[in-house]
Amino acid sequence: MAQPELIENFDRARVTYEQTVGELIPLVVRMAFESVADVLPGANEFEVHGEINEDWLPLLRIQRVLDASGEVLFDVEARHADDAVVETISEVNVEYLGLLIDLTGDGFMGAHTIDLPTATSSVT
Repeated sequence: MAQPELIENFDRARVTYEQTVGELIPLVVRMAFESVADVLPGANEFEVHGEINEDWLPLLRIQRVLDASGEVLFDVEARHADDAVVETISEVNVEYLGLLIDLTGDGFMGAHTIDLPTATSSVT
């Protein structure tokens, strides 16, 4: 049986970890949106899809980017004319959405919508 001091240290570290993850998730989402907004001004919503690939790695990928009025700014099914947009989406998928799915586990498996975060909103 673990010593009481070890149990206390473990519990304290776990609470700190959960608090840090809770702070990190909205920052990751903001970083993703700000990166995409550099090439798609007005980006307000990501339609994403999470899955496990053939190597059993979790992936979260942007399927579409919409503006506040619902107009599609990017659709993965349609080749975008601007290579900078495609490159940025790819980078966001790997750098930020990869981290987001690592932090949330299976919370983003399947189809989901992520809204542009504000001071009063959260990831949906």
